[in-house]
Amino acid sequence: MQNGDHPAVGGAIAIVIFEHRDARGFLRLLRPGFRHCFCLLRHEAGWLLCDPLKGGLRLDLVPAYGMRALMDHYRGIGRIALAGPGPSGFPAAPLGVRPLTCVEVVKRTLGLAAPAVFTPFQLDAYLKSTGKWIL
Repeated sequence: MQNGDHPAVGGAIAIVIFEHRDARGFLRLLRPGFRHCFCLLRHEAGWLLCDPLKGGLRLDLVPAYGMRALMDHYRGIGRIALAGPGPSGFPAAPLGVRPLTCVEVVKRTLGLAAPAVFTPFQLDAYLKSTGKWIL
């Protein structure tokens, strides 16, 4: 972990990326700039990228860039990036059956329950409301 990388002292680091995608069907109803999300988890070997795509789940290992450098990269290509605490375990309450969306995969990867969060924009607002996530 590089100096100054973590938004909170100790623990795991995660970055959540929100992006605009040209959409058809009901996805056009989602707020522009918030039509897809994915996350990266800090690991000693680098960053684990978890990108839930329509046709499958993309898992890649990204080199161990500093958190700010990685966030600046995504912002530089027009994405919204938030950094905060990584997963610290599973939510205490069962999550139940929910549609498998990019938001749900990111929430479960981070160990968040947030039952009222369904869209990328709602996830962005939820993360910011906790006071633990930085831009």
